[in-house]
Amino acid sequence: MFNIVKNVGAIVQIEETKIDYQTFRLHYICTVGFLLVFFIVITVSQIVGDPIFCESQDDTRQAINSYCWMHSTYVIPKAFFKEVGKDVPHPGVDGTQDPKEFFYLTYYQWVFFILFFQAVCFYIPRLLWITWEGGKMKTLTKDMNNVLLPEPEFRERFLALRRYLVKTWTAHDVYAAKYFFCELLTLINVVLQFFLLDLLFNGKYLDFGVRIIKFYTSAQYIREMNETQSVKGDPLIMLFPRVTKCIFRKFGKTSTIEIKDFLCIMSLNAINEKIFVFLWFWFLLLAVLTIITLLMDYFLMVSPVIRAYALQTRFYLVDHKAIKKLVRKGSFGDWLILDMIGQNIDHSVFRDLVPDVAKGITEYYKKL
Repeated sequence: MFNIVKNVGAIVQIEETKIDYQTFRLHYICTVGFLLVFFIVITVSQIVGDPIFCESQDDTRQAINSYCWMHSTYVIPKAFFKEVGKDVPHPGVDGTQDPKEFFYLTYYQWVFFILFFQAVCFYIPRLLWITWEGGKMKTLTKDMNNVLLPEPEFRERFLALRRYLVKTWTAHDVYAAKYFFCELLTLINVVLQFFLLDLLFNGKYLDFGVRIIKFYTSAQYIREMNETQSVKGDPLIMLFPRVTKCIFRKFGKTSTIEIKDFLCIMSLNAINEKIFVFLWFWFLLLAVLTIITLLMDYFLMVSPVIRAYALQTRFYLVDHKAIKKLVRKGSFGDWLILDMIGQNIDHSVFRDLVPDVAKGITEYYKKL
């Protein structure tokens, strides 16, 4: 178990060299970390604990548990709106025998696989960006954050970085386009995750969070909670019922088929409900933040003024005239590479670098 957790930590660790921004990191660090931890919790709970426990008075209990786990249990949707203790023994369970009224729960065998699949999906944009970026930023800023580097070596690296920026200014649009595509991919992915889970939960997940908020803030919930511990129509219990039913068939003593109806306790749903409530709100937050980030990228692309302001705000020690000159002569791709470099080297070094590059670009273009 310790080795598994250690490996998860290695996957979601933050690299020293920054090649992306905070919202992008939320997808491949926080989200992947959450999903892998949930995957481990669910997998261990299934292996070590009893994910399902069906009532039985004979020696077939283990067979019944295995059968009901593999072939799915069911609930009666209308029974969620009946009074527990008076009309029904548990939410979603009553004496209905009409198969047309049964709603089968088929998701719980797939939860651990879906969580792992989602973790992989959230890491794909990161993997793609690492491949396309190719260690460029690490090469450009190597040891430039180390102010204790020997002066000759530090000066050599400083001049090499300056020379690169001067000669390649206006040549970073492809770099920026690849990064923007990866950011767009994160938004597409998080939206698709909603539809994937909605498919898993039979069309009951897209508005899941909205229904939870409406229910738990309703006057009905507040009133009934003061009277009883069970409230009718709880969307959380409806999607993740604690008690379900299972039909088990076997041959009797006279070789006739016996049909038995068992109540099953879904202990794993106590964990599932918390995981998927959290994921609904987390995915929504991710989607909103990613949309805001993409809109900001768009404004940075179309407006040199906004690009200059963004650099001046982040690197307030740098000469504003030099920043405006570089932004005026460059594109969004050049702004991106300069901003990334600024985040990976010492601010005092960046303060000296920007005016030097601006001067070098002016002289370079005069010679052309």
